[in-house]
Amino acid sequence: IERLMRAYTQAMMDVFGPDLDIPAPDMGTGPREMAWLMDQYSRNKGMTVSAVVTGKPIVMGGSLGRTEATGRGVMVSALAAMEKLKINPYKATCAVQGFGNVGSWAARLLHERGLKVQAISDLGGAYFNENGIDIEAAVKYRDNNKGSLDGFSQAEKIGSGDILTLPVDVLVPAATEDVITAGNASKIQAKLIVEGANGPTSSKADSAIYEKGISVVPDILANAGGVTVSYFEWVQNRLGYKWTAERVNRRSDRIMKDAFGTVYKTATEYKVSLRIAAYMVAIDKVAKTYKFRGGY
Repeated sequence: IERLMRAYTQAMMDVFGPDLDIPAPDMGTGPREMAWLMDQYSRNKGMTVSAVVTGKPIVMGGSLGRTEATGRGVMVSALAAMEKLKINPYKATCAVQGFGNVGSWAARLLHERGLKVQAISDLGGAYFNENGIDIEAAVKYRDNNKGSLDGFSQAEKIGSGDILTLPVDVLVPAATEDVITAGNASKIQAKLIVEGANGPTSSKADSAIYEKGISVVPDILANAGGVTVSYFEWVQNRLGYKWTAERVNRRSDRIMKDAFGTVYKTATEYKVSLRIAAYMVAIDKVAKTYKFRGGY
């Protein structure tokens, strides 16, 4: 893996850079791989270039709060949406599909804020407990079981696909793309879907979900906490100064809340889904920028 990361970095030397494209970790990668990328890039430049990549180990210029940032953003988005939908978090139930970095942190943080997380799942299986799952115990079990929930005994094992159709208030798909399809969209009972994964809802299912009256906080909004804190890491690297975890979380939470508020206002004004509203907000920014920059 190290040889692969270094060869990849070498091939991308003209693409990567603190003022060009700045990579960050995703599925299958983490601080270790980002450290190799930074080291290889720095070797080529003849000096340490921390700001070329984010998600690095803390000791190498990584940001406090980066590891949990995506899951935290999912939590902030979920609570903001629940407030609009008049769903009381202390009486709400939740199911989280995917128990990797994003899903486990989202589950942990939602649980801390009062939600009863009744179901979790990963490649090792889906597990349900009507009285709520002890998320800390599940995380500890996963970490001691080669990263898998397989055999988790504190909840009943259910079908992997069944976790998406449970009668919960909030559903968080935080695994892979296209898990909510035209085939199972009609069976979904959640009042709110908060997309922790990238593209968990297929295009055909999206319209069906909207017609059912289920609110969906789209991936480009809900899981943007990770890239937001990646930006904070880049800022810290450029400043040569490290922020506290409290400062990182406070600023990230504010940005996520403001973004949700803008998207929700647009959705309400134009009577469209939150996904379409998110696209409208984003495209409007680009259009205005083009207009102001001019050109010929």
